[in-house]
Amino acid sequence: MNPYFFRPLPYDQPDELVHVTQVDPVTGWHMYRFPLPIYEDWKARSRAFQDLGAYTYTGVNVTGPEGPESVNAARLSETMFDILGADALLGRTFTMGEGGPAGERVAVIGHRFWQRRYAGDPNVLDRQITIDGVQHYVIGVMPPDFNFPFGGIKLWVPIAEDLATADRRSAPYLLVGRMNDGWTRDQVDQDLTSVQQALSAEYPDADGKWAGVTVLPMRQALNFVWDILKVSFTVLLGAVVFVIMIACVNVASLTFARAGGRTREIAVRTALGAQRSRVIRQLLTESLLLAIMGGTLGVALAYGIAGFIGPMIPEDLYRIGEISVDRTVLAFSLVLTLVTPLAFGLAPALSATRRDLTLGLKEGSKGSGGLSTSRARKALVVVQVALAVVLTTGAGLMLRSFASVQGLDVGFDSGQVLTVSVRPPEADYVGAELRQYVERAVDELQAIPGVTAASPAMFIPLNHESSIWQFAPPEQSGIPGEEWPTAIANRPYPGYFETMGIPVLAGRDFDGSDNSDAAPIAIVNRALADRYWPDGSAVGRTVLVGDPANPTTATIVGVGGGVMHEALDGDKDRAQMYRPALQETFRRHFLLARTDGDPATLVGPAREALMRLDPNLPLSPRPIAQVVDENELQWSIGSGFLIVFGAGALLLATLGIYGIISYSVSQREKELGVRIALGATVGEIRKIVVGDGLKLASVGLGVGLVASLLLGQLLTAVLFEVSPFDPITLWSVLVLFASVAALASFMPARRAGRTDPIRVLRME
Repeated sequence: MNPYFFRPLPYDQPDELVHVTQVDPVTGWHMYRFPLPIYEDWKARSRAFQDLGAYTYTGVNVTGPEGPESVNAARLSETMFDILGADALLGRTFTMGEGGPAGERVAVIGHRFWQRRYAGDPNVLDRQITIDGVQHYVIGVMPPDFNFPFGGIKLWVPIAEDLATADRRSAPYLLVGRMNDGWTRDQVDQDLTSVQQALSAEYPDADGKWAGVTVLPMRQALNFVWDILKVSFTVLLGAVVFVIMIACVNVASLTFARAGGRTREIAVRTALGAQRSRVIRQLLTESLLLAIMGGTLGVALAYGIAGFIGPMIPEDLYRIGEISVDRTVLAFSLVLTLVTPLAFGLAPALSATRRDLTLGLKEGSKGSGGLSTSRARKALVVVQVALAVVLTTGAGLMLRSFASVQGLDVGFDSGQVLTVSVRPPEADYVGAELRQYVERAVDELQAIPGVTAASPAMFIPLNHESSIWQFAPPEQSGIPGEEWPTAIANRPYPGYFETMGIPVLAGRDFDGSDNSDAAPIAIVNRALADRYWPDGSAVGRTVLVGDPANPTTATIVGVGGGVMHEALDGDKDRAQMYRPALQETFRRHFLLARTDGDPATLVGPAREALMRLDPNLPLSPRPIAQVVDENELQWSIGSGFLIVFGAGALLLATLGIYGIISYSVSQREKELGVRIALGATVGEIRKIVVGDGLKLASVGLGVGLVASLLLGQLLTAVLFEVSPFDPITLWSVLVLFASVAALASFMPARRAGRTDPIRVLRME
């Protein structure tokens, strides 16, 4: 959790920074962006900020002697680095005059990008770097921990858009401001709301379409999955706490048992004049040494595990630095190591020194009474089992969620499709040249042995990118624009539905005649068709699409199946609409190829085929199944960690039951010997011992299941199509712990059944 929640942001006085966005009244999305003119007006009129900066980010192509590469880049206002209070490690950041269409083309690069692409060359400054076909000069390298606006950004360039010609309706920018002294986020919100209201009156068709302002702290705003991440990490932290408690309870239980065996030793020390406080200090010191040994081993393991965990989490999730064992983690571990022996070792120490001196000298090294007199130890084992039950139940629920996610029908064939993201630069591909490249790329892919179909599209499902169109049947055209429904939008080429394995349920797919000279058409998914034309076919109907003030009338030519486009936990039945890519121009394309085998085997051939078209165009081919897998990450990682923690908890609980039953057998040796001498069979003796273990585990199991039901509500946010009261999980945990308790009790029971009554009676 440290790099995501606790490590200081790499900005000067980060508490003074706020992130500003607008609220879209149509979708309710609170992170909507700004046009450049509105940003300039807010900057001029707001009283809340020392300065206000704008940024956006996009994918770019970097070319040069080091080879072509596709990376994410951020475009910043000239003062953004100054607003953040971030200085370059080498060189400098932007200065006034380097932005706008007349500004010098300069770039600041990230530390990891510098190390990887330029091998950390200190002479990288003033080197030319080609970004989307335009020459830039490297003027600075940022420090290793600098992160803005997210980890995937490799370089930063000034905003080159011309304010004089900027469209007040085009909204690509997000804002960051440094508050004036004494200002709070609530005051900033009030100030910007008044500015927005004034501008809405002046520009009702542009500024007036926004519903409000959102002002957030930087860490929360920059991490676009903040809510999910916070819940997931909290659940994992809770699991860690449970494992620590189980381990400490286990040690406390064993310490109780060990203290019972040292009754004579402690009594002798006390009789010779040792004060009780000194004996307690000795016992606590022993617990402390044990904890320090465990803590040292744990930290050593953490160093190795951190390097393994880091690459598993996407770098686009906003974090500061790497997942590593730093001073904060070491300090936390040290405090934990020192506190746990005091918290869990004090009770056994007090109990061991509270015994009557005369009784202690008489009893010797063995107590009597066995399990019935070990109330403290029994209570600890009950607690241990209960905690293990809660943790194992959580692991079971997460595992069931992961299985549900993997069993989802996403609406397309994710197992046999290869996707290649390409973004031909505007400097090299203008107008018809862009369309020609895409058509030639499709031909190259289709010529690869094993490819059965190929087609490009603007978006692919589950890639965390989407657009929406407002639409309405003609008879609803009179309703206010903000009340028009929305549909997830995409622009595919002919053959897209066949390539993706999306069924066309009625009508037809797009074809080559659906170009810019043809009438506007659309394909909708079944959910949209059934909602607006439930009594007949949607094919042949017309729909209004786009800006409600000036919509396009499109004829529906087909109905396709629904796909999960935005997220796996989203609704596949949400309205979706496709319009022909041949009727619109866009630069970034996803080239899709359907294969008759494993698409991973065609990554190399696809790269070679497309490189023949343009060796300077970066390519990133991969199976679309990897895109789907990235959406399963929160469940796969969560279930994986909880299974490990649950297995550890189960093992510790098993050891706890075994330890207490084994100790009980040693303490009840006389009783068991007498029972055997009086005719008790080996089976009866084993039944008594195993019964004691099952009774102990049953109490803990009952408490744990009740706690699981109460705490299960906390897992609701990270579960998928599984109830916190899932009967399969609860019954599985019940059977598992009953079996474990019986197994843990069986070994001591076997030893008890072999008790020699003659030897025991002779000892008496």
